[in-house]
Parts: sequence; structure tokens; C-alpha cells
Amino acid sequence: MVATFSWVEYNANDTDTSVPTNLNFGSTNTANLAPSTYPITAGTYSYSKWVRGLWTGSFTRIENLQFWMSASGTGYVTGEKLNCSATTGTYAGTSTFATPKATIDSEAGITMPIADPAATNIGIGGSLTGSITSAGNSSDFIVVQASIGSSASAGAVQQKTFTLQYDEV
Repeated sequence: MVATFSWVEYNANDTDTSVPTNLNFGSTNTANLAPSTYPITAGTYSYSKWVRGLWTGSFTRIENLQFWMSASGTGYVTGEKLNCSATTGTYAGTSTFATPKATIDSEAGITMPIADPAATNIGIGGSLTGSITSAGNSSDFIVVQASIGSSASAGAVQQKTFTLQYDEV
């Protein structure tokens, strides 16, 4: 038995979904955007990305979701910051969709972890101890947003790699 994982990105509403090929951030709310076409102005925020992990196939249980930025290219450029909804602390859950924002998204209020958090930081069913027991079910939303400070210079940022690690039983 092996689970199959895919990302699902949500845009205008909770039925406007796609399986993204990238999670590029920009000044529009769309999947698979080209950042050069939709740049983020210094001193502003990208639209927040609302994604979920989706598991299909045959498995008994998915649990222990750990999300982090596993590679940052050569790091952040001056003024760049990523925030997300991943927390190992008090978990309020992000199981209800809200329209992505180009202003600060309070759902993405935690600095992006840059190493394996070694503990569950994304919930299932509104709980860090939740589990998925049937194919076609998803994690809670993972909300990620870029903040580009006013000191940032024009140009592209480094490619980032996000990891969602999980235990499959």
C-alpha cells in the first residue's frame, strides 16, 4: 500500500483549485504564475498562497505533517521574508478557506521554518494530532505569503523549495 501525494492550490474560492507546478508568489491571485509578469512591489506583500496536501492511493493512515523551507537557493535577498501558518505551538487550525490577500494575511503570521521542525506543525481536521485514514482527504490549509520590504532592490529572488514531510502507516 502506497499513498500518492499532490499539492492542491486554492485561489478565488474553495472550489477554484488546481494542482500547481510551482508556488510562485506575485501580485495576482493565480496558480502557476510567472513572477516577472506579476512582480511584487517593494514595501508590499504577495498574494497569500493557500495550499493543501492531498493523498490518494491505498494507505492506512497519514499523520505527523511537518512543513518547512528545505532549500532557499542562496538565501533571502535584502528585505525578503516568508511567513506561513505552520506552528508547533498553540494550533488554531487553518481548516476553513479564506480568499488570499495581497495585504498582510493573519493566517500566515509565523516566520517560515528553515529546517525540519521535528514535530507536527500542520494540522489535519483542525488538530496537530489529526490523521487521514482514507484516500482523497487533505491536510489543513498551509498559508504562505512573501513580504518584500521597502529596502528590497528590484529583481528576482532566489528559488525556494518547500517540503511537507509526513508519516504513512
